[in-house]
Amino acid sequence: MDNKSILVLFGVLIVVFVLAFTLSIDAIANGNVMYGIYAFAGFLILVLISLFESMMIKKEGGAMSYWFRVLSVISLIVLVWYSTRIGSHAGWW
Repeated sequence: MDNKSILVLFGVLIVVFVLAFTLSIDAIANGNVMYGIYAFAGFLILVLISLFESMMIKKEGGAMSYWFRVLSVISLIVLVWYSTRIGSHAGWW
């Protein structure tokens, strides 16, 4: 991949993160289950794609691997937070 497509992919992943975070907040506040499922899937996809891209770019020697790794870690932290909020809201723990 060239630098332009990597930047576009990073921008799209940022948009997905914002959308998933907004859906997760709405799912927690209003109890909308479908938004919660979309948010969970969005965070999971973000973690997997950004971690994969980070490893591939690092293998090629690109400088953007750090930013994809940061996005992966932030998405994973928010995914764990969201999972605990949903679990406590549903009474699982």
